[in-house]
Amino acid sequence: MDFSLFSKLAQIPSAPGREEFLAEEIISEIKPYCDDVRIDRMGNVIAFKKGTGGNRIMVAAHMDEVSLKVRYIDDKGFIYFTLTGGIDARTLLSQRVTIVTEEHGLIPGVIGAKAAHYLTAAEKTQGVDAASLSIDTGYGAQEVRDMISIGDPVVLDRVPRELGGDLFTSKAIDDRAGVYILLEVIKNMPKSHRNDIYFVFSVQEEYGLIGAEAATADIKPEVALAVDTTGALDTPGMRPQDYVVSLGKGIGITLADSTTIADRALSKHLIKICKEKNIAYQLRVAARGSNDAKVMQRAGGAARAAALSVPVRYIHSNVETASKKDIDAAYNLVLNFLSGDFEG
Repeated sequence: MDFSLFSKLAQIPSAPGREEFLAEEIISEIKPYCDDVRIDRMGNVIAFKKGTGGNRIMVAAHMDEVSLKVRYIDDKGFIYFTLTGGIDARTLLSQRVTIVTEEHGLIPGVIGAKAAHYLTAAEKTQGVDAASLSIDTGYGAQEVRDMISIGDPVVLDRVPRELGGDLFTSKAIDDRAGVYILLEVIKNMPKSHRNDIYFVFSVQEEYGLIGAEAATADIKPEVALAVDTTGALDTPGMRPQDYVVSLGKGIGITLADSTTIADRALSKHLIKICKEKNIAYQLRVAARGSNDAKVMQRAGGAARAAALSVPVRYIHSNVETASKKDIDAAYNLVLNFLSGDFEG
């Protein structure tokens, strides 16, 4: 895994609806390796590699990350917000953030917390209500209102760090992991391959799979593969039967989640590649969760669809944690799959 490339991708702000900064970086990375690269009207980056006469395959990873959205600025300049993408409000206390403005660039801020010295007994037992949290930029009310508008997105501010073993931590591993994997696959694909491949870096996945649905309706793939992340619950307090997937045990091949049953033939083929190429994998059946595979399976007509799920601990937080081995396993599986001749 090229950790420096991943780190660069992870630190680019890419809230739902404001993915243009990451889109620019992606295009600069992949343009020399593709037959065509374009941005559609929704903001999806669609890269095409021409095959020799096979199926239309769509592979997607979403560019957006869980974030916040400015909803109110009070008379002292404190900024109140809503949550986008299922962030747990408990993880937001005492965190740094970046506000993405239209005309004044990126503005740093912090989500403060009432000091423990001043908490009442009742407050100490309460949960965290996101509606009561606010962002402090250091500016007064008029300055804040001059620079920041209602609706401006806010992303978490966290630099990726390598941990012990092969683990690393960062905000936005969901789904910068998938973006990184597709970039590396595009760069290392053989020049000759059978299928026409559409690599889609989708927008607004965290808002409801919106970008992938539009792109799928346009491309009408016969085979579709989502490369995303999933929560790994191999942490203290959880039972082994609830882990679903674990870090370091390979890429998760999702057989079913709350919205999609993966195509049997495609799943069997992915498993076969893993066995033949000695790629570490684990099978995922989840009672919760969804990803772009849901809309890719049906938005352009019937398609054989499945999802590859990179295990991530503490998902949807600013300390998401993943394994480099699992990232490499996902890369090897996607590369071998796209280099082959799967019949859709």
